[in-house]
Amino acid sequence: MYKNNSENISDNQIISQLDVLSKDFTRNNTDRFNTPSDFHPIVSNLQIEFCLAKQTPDGLPTNGIIRKETINNNFLLDENKIFHDSLGGSTAWNTEKYLNIWVCEIEDGILGWSQYPAGGNINTDGVVINYEHFGTIGTALSPYDLGRTATHEVGHWFNLYHLWGDSNCGDDFVSDTPEQEDANFGCKIHPNISCNNNGDMFMNYMDYTNDNCMNSFTHGQKNRVWSAISNYRNGLLNSKGCELVTIPNSDAGILDILQPNNQIQECSTPINPSIVLKNYGDTSLNSVIIKYNIDGSNYYYYSWNGNLKSGETDTIYLPAIKSTGTTHLLNIYSEFPNGSIDVNTTNDMKSLIFNTIDGENVNLSILTDNYGYETSWKLIDDQNNIIDENSSLNNNTLYNTKYCLDYGCYKFIITDSNGDGICCDYGNGYAEIEKVLGLNKLVSIKNFLFSDTANFCIGITSLELENILKNQYIYPNPTTGNIAININEIPQNKTIFAGIYNIYGQLVYNIETINNTQFDISNLNNGLYMIIVTTNKKQYIDKIKLEN
Repeated sequence: MYKNNSENISDNQIISQLDVLSKDFTRNNTDRFNTPSDFHPIVSNLQIEFCLAKQTPDGLPTNGIIRKETINNNFLLDENKIFHDSLGGSTAWNTEKYLNIWVCEIEDGILGWSQYPAGGNINTDGVVINYEHFGTIGTALSPYDLGRTATHEVGHWFNLYHLWGDSNCGDDFVSDTPEQEDANFGCKIHPNISCNNNGDMFMNYMDYTNDNCMNSFTHGQKNRVWSAISNYRNGLLNSKGCELVTIPNSDAGILDILQPNNQIQECSTPINPSIVLKNYGDTSLNSVIIKYNIDGSNYYYYSWNGNLKSGETDTIYLPAIKSTGTTHLLNIYSEFPNGSIDVNTTNDMKSLIFNTIDGENVNLSILTDNYGYETSWKLIDDQNNIIDENSSLNNNTLYNTKYCLDYGCYKFIITDSNGDGICCDYGNGYAEIEKVLGLNKLVSIKNFLFSDTANFCIGITSLELENILKNQYIYPNPTTGNIAININEIPQNKTIFAGIYNIYGQLVYNIETINNTQFDISNLNNGLYMIIVTTNKKQYIDKIKLEN
C-alpha cells in the first residue's frame, strides 16, 4: 500500500524479505553462528519455508504481489483500514490458505503487528509491516533493516509470544526459553542476566533487539509453532498457493452470489438467485451451464450464452427456485464452459446460507418533490412497533426499499412539514407499497396536506385478523416464560408446530409440541411477539407479551 512512490517498494525488496523468512525459519541464516554456545543445544530449525504465491485463491496465475495506491497517509494499529478495499486498504486473500502480509506506512513509529491464530477475525488475519523495515534493501532503515521485523511478527502469527511474556519475568509458554525481566533493545552482550537466569536469550527473534543481533528460535518454539499449524493453520498444509498454474482455454467460475442476500431476511416465496459469472480462461467464453439447488434438493439448470473476454464478468439472473422452512443453503455451480470439461473446478462453486420467514415481499417506492427535506414517513405494525422510517430525504429522488412483512396488518404514515404534500404543486411525488409478486398495490398516496395514513394487511384481511385475535390461544398472557397453547378445536394429544416471531418478523423460536403442553420461552427478550401455530394445514395466530 503506498500513498507516494517512495512507499511503493520494489519486487526485489519483497523477494529479499521472503529470503530472510525462509532462512530464519530453517536456521540457514548466515548469522546463526553468532548464537552463544550456551544456547546451541536448544536452537532449532523450524522447517518452514516461504514463497510468493504463484496462484490466486480462484486459481489464476500471480506473482503474489498486489500493489495499491491508498487514500490514507498512514495506517494505525487500532484501526482496520489496512484490511479493507473500501477504506483504502486491501482485502485479504483466503486466510486459511495464505499468509497475508501488508506493507505500508505505519503511524507512531510502530515497526509492525500481527494477529495470533486463535479467536481473531479472519478478515484481519495476517501481518502488517512498516515499509521502512521490510526486507534488506531499498527503503529498509537501520537498525531494523535485515528483515527481522517480519520474522518476529510471523512468529506471533504462528502463536509465539514475547520472551518476557509481556510482564516482569512473565511466561511465553515455551519451556526452553530463559525467563527474562523485560524486552531487550539494541544489542546486548551475553550473559545479560535477569530473573535469576543464566542470561537472557536476547538473540531470539521474539525479543526486541536490533536486527543484526537476532539469529535464532528454539526447539520449544518450534513445537509451539507446529502445534499452532496443526490446530489453527492446517489449511496451509494443503494450500496450492505455491504451485504454478496455467490458464486453461475454457474456464468459467462463479465469482459471487448477489441474491439472495444473507444479511436480509427473505420471505419464503420463490427465491430469484442472481450471480456474477467470470471467464477465467484465456479465450472468449460463449456458453456455460449453471446448476443450482437449495438444501441439497434436485438441481435446476440454466444455459447461459454470451461473449465474455478473458477476465470479464456478467451478472446472471437465474429462474426462481422454491424454498420452505427458515434457514437454507443455496449451492450454485458452473459447468461445461464452451461445451468442454472444466479442468479447473476450484472456482466453479459458491454457497450461501440465507433465512426465510412466512410472509410476503413488498416494495416501498417513494418519489420526493422539489422539497424532499420536508417529507418523512413511518411503517408501523399492528403493535405500534416501527418497522422502518426515514426523515432524511433528498429532493426529486426515487427511493425503493424491499421488505419481507410477516402476516398481519400495518400502517404507513407520511408527513410534509410545510403542509403541501408531495404532489402536485412542486413536483409529481408519490408513495406506493405493492407486493413484489403479483404487483398488487396496497398503498398509493400522492396529494395530501400535512399528513396521510394508509392501512393494509399481508396474508389475511384485517377482518380475519380481528376475528382470529378475539380467541386467546396462549396462557398465561402476559407471561414470565412458561406458556401453553390450548386450541379447543384440536385434540389435546395432537402434535402442533409453533413459531414465535419478533417485531421485525424474524423467527426467534420454534417448537414441535402437543396441544395444551407447557414450554419455556424465558430466554427471549422481554417484549411483544406474534405466535403462529400450524396444524392440519390451518394457522392460528395470537399475540403474546413476555415480562420476566
